[in-house]
Parts: sequence; structure tokens; C-alpha cells
Amino acid sequence: MKLVIAKDTDQYFGSQLRELDFPVEIFPIDPEDASNPPWDSIPNCDALFLSYQFLFAIRDNQKLFKPLLNLCKRMQFIQTGYAGMDDPFCQAMLKESKAVIANASSIHAIPISHYVFSQMLRWNKRIDQHIELQHEKNWSPMGGDGELTNKTLLILGYGGIGKEVAKLGKAFGMNVIGIRRKPQECEFADEVLTMDRFEEFLPLTDFLVMALPNAKDTDDVINKKVLQKLNNSAMLINVGRGNSLNEQDLANALNSGELAAAALDTTKIEPLDNSSDLWTAKNCFISAHDSAHSLLGLPRSFELFLENVKNFKEQNPIKNLYR
Repeated sequence: MKLVIAKDTDQYFGSQLRELDFPVEIFPIDPEDASNPPWDSIPNCDALFLSYQFLFAIRDNQKLFKPLLNLCKRMQFIQTGYAGMDDPFCQAMLKESKAVIANASSIHAIPISHYVFSQMLRWNKRIDQHIELQHEKNWSPMGGDGELTNKTLLILGYGGIGKEVAKLGKAFGMNVIGIRRKPQECEFADEVLTMDRFEEFLPLTDFLVMALPNAKDTDDVINKKVLQKLNNSAMLINVGRGNSLNEQDLANALNSGELAAAALDTTKIEPLDNSSDLWTAKNCFISAHDSAHSLLGLPRSFELFLENVKNFKEQNPIKNLYR
């Protein structure tokens, strides 16, 4: 079985591939250099581990786009390092490659859920105000709400990320409600309901976490109408996609006091334009779509690739199959 992986993936994990129960031939390449060895010299292969090193390299150097796309066309199976497939390269790959493709859905759920709770606790314990007081050498106790116990956590988009958020929510003693297209029982949520029940919980919500994919039916799901129904002491956290949030409506709600706080790890256009009102909106905390970053990200995604290489070889169902 012929496999293409990044050189550093081969360095750290190649031995696990070579220990498989079937023979493998590995072609390690440099994600940032299409000439050493030349990518066009790689023959037709069975599988490519399109780890985030490749995807980040393309983002920073568009000259790599076409060579990598041509490489993808010579693969039978591709395991991507991204959970979503709305990235321009992933869209081109889906269009031009005939390979079986799996995404990395849920691989990044743990670090993203930790980001969510870092922002919750940041707001709940008034960490930013404490930092300001320290700079002023001002000893003024400021406890915030004190704890998350009995707070209502509403998760819009209850997939892999939502479940990890819910798991931590229950550990903090929160009331957890998940919203998804099809309801299902889950040990981490008190209830998992459909979108038609979403708005009835808004006045009771303390934290609204958004983990929606980029799709036509998720455009501006959170808008002025929804924000007006949301508890005005609530915090909104978006770790899904920026298309689902009307940004001007959010900025207005924050500045007017209709909403207490927001944390955004994603925006409609990235990087966020300097002219956006979100930069200066009251209690709006912005990060550069990095909530998924973790030193454990590559090992987890490699384990998925390893599992799927076995599945592909043995003609078993592919985990996280996208198409």
C-alpha cells in the first residue's frame, strides 16, 4: 500500500505505519516545498494524509495550491486534517479529485471545548477587570458571578464539539441543552432538541455556544431578532463558522447592553477587517480562529488516518467519511 505523508509525520509516526499487518511504501514529502522531492514525481498512491501542515502551507503560499491539488488527483483515499470542508483548497479537491475523502470531525473538539470554558470563566470571574486593576495597583475585590453552577448552557449545533462542551458543562454543574437537526439522547446534556425549540430557551440562557457548520441554512441564524430574545446578562461564544452570525447586529447588541459579552473565534471574513465594529464592541473578545490548536492535534489526526488506512485496505467503513 502506497502512502503519502509529511516528513515530520513520518519522523514521529512512520514506524506505526510500517508495523501494519500489510506492506506499505511511504513517500514522505515537505509540505512547504514542492520540489524536494518533487511532488510531481510521486506516483499514483493509495492514500494521502493531508495534515494541517499542508493546509497551513497552502494558506501561506498559494504557489503550492496547484501542485498539491495535482497530487490529490493521484490518490484513492485522502484523510484531511480539517473538520470543515469549506476551505478553498478542500473545495477544489472535492471538485477535481475522485478520491474517497474523510474529514477530521471531532478531532479538535477537546481543545475547542477548553477554549469555550476559558472564555466562560474569563467572563464569569472577571479576569480582564482583575488584570486592569493589577496594572493600576488597585486592590479591589471583584468576584463576578462566582461560579458556573446551575447556569444554563445552550449549545447551537450539537455535534462532536457540542458534546465535548456539554461534557465539561455537566462537570461544572450547569444545565445543558443541545440543539441539532435531529434530536437524540446524550449522557452529557439534559435535553437535545430541534431548532424549532431553540428560541424558547433564549430568555433563560446564560451562555450560548455556537458550533454550526458553514451552510446556506445557517447564514445569520443569530441576528437582531434572536439577540433581543436572549437574556441580556448572557454571553455568546462562536466556535463554529462566521456565516451564522450577523456581526453588525452583535456589535449593536453588545454596545447597547442587550447582550453582556461575546467571544468570537471565527468571523465572516478572516482576518477580520480593521473597520469592523466588533474590534471595539463592548466586552467582545476576539481570537484568530485558533481555538482548535493543540500539541495533541497531530497525534489525534494521525490516529484517525491510521485507523482509516486499515479501513480502506480491508474495505471497511471509513470513519468520518465525507464522500
